[in-house]
Parts: sequence; C-alpha cells; structure tokens
Amino acid sequence: MRVIKGFISLLLIAGIFGIVGLYSQMVDLGVVSTFFNNLLFQYDWLFYFYQVVLFVLLAVLLLTFLMILFKPIAKKQIHIKKDTGQVNLPLNTLESIAKSSLHGIVNVDDAQVKVRLTKKQTADVEVTIADEKQQQFLSRGKQIQELIPQALQNMAMIETNKIKVIFKKKKAESSLLPLSSSKKESRVV
Repeated sequence: MRVIKGFISLLLIAGIFGIVGLYSQMVDLGVVSTFFNNLLFQYDWLFYFYQVVLFVLLAVLLLTFLMILFKPIAKKQIHIKKDTGQVNLPLNTLESIAKSSLHGIVNVDDAQVKVRLTKKQTADVEVTIADEKQQQFLSRGKQIQELIPQALQNMAMIETNKIKVIFKKKKAESSLLPLSSSKKESRVV
C-alpha cells in the first residue's frame, strides 16, 4: 500500500510541476518562466518524461472513470409490487427477517446478519455467529442456509443468491476479581 501511495504522490508532484511549467509557457510568470525555459533547453529528455507522465495520468483517470461507471449499484431497499400498489422494504427489515429465522438454531444476540441486494433483486446474506462452545458447525450451518431463504421468500418474496455463514469463537467472559485483591494494599513497616 505504501508503494502505491508513493507512486501516486510522485505522479501528482510531477503533474503539478508539469502544469506549472506549461502555464509558465503560456503566461509570463517572470522567474518561473525563465526557470522552465532553461530546463527545457538544457534537458530535452524532460519533454518526453512529461509525455509519459501525462499518458499515465490519462490512464489512471480513464480506469477511475470505468470503475465508477461499471460499479455494481447496491440497492438500499427492495420494491415488491402488489395488486394495490408497491411495498418498499429497507435492508434493515430484511436483516431482521433473516435474524429472526435464526431463533431456534443459535442465540440471536450472538449473531450478526448483513444483507446486500443485487441488481436482479436477489439477496446476498452473510451471517456471523459468535459461539463459545463451537459445536455442530455443519448441522447449524446447513439449518441456517435452509431457513434464511425460506424466511426471506415467505416474508419479503425475495430470492437469495448466496448465503455465507461464518462461525467465530466467542471470547469467554472474564471473571471479575474482588476489589480488595485488585487494589494494592499499603504496607506498614
């Protein structure tokens, strides 16, 4: 990451230096224009260097534009069409539906559910469960992967694309020491 930041900062410094140089050639800036004229005549390789810098900046800007243009749109709510109109369900409602379907399998307080909607109005669900016993991973995972799609289909009429279940080890509650043993007692000599 540091290499990328360093490369981008060097490109920006070279770009700023080049823009000031180009501007000094269009408008007389006194000492700055003289400095850049002398650089241009003494170092002819500088002209080719700035062509490369401008080409790299153009490529970076083009890639950024394409990433913004083709980035998948994450929807914040789903629209269900009914005979009488349209019902809008936000993501937190879908997360609540998925979390309530976990009620019989795991402790709901130890579970985190994230729902992402795709363009085709299907849901990607990620369930993270903190469990201190860590028993029956496979059977619990299978039950979760079966119950969440049923709950979302029944309650919100939405299909699930994929369900990811992550089990994490819950940190055991630390026992609190009595106050008298945790304080340093004064010594009398």
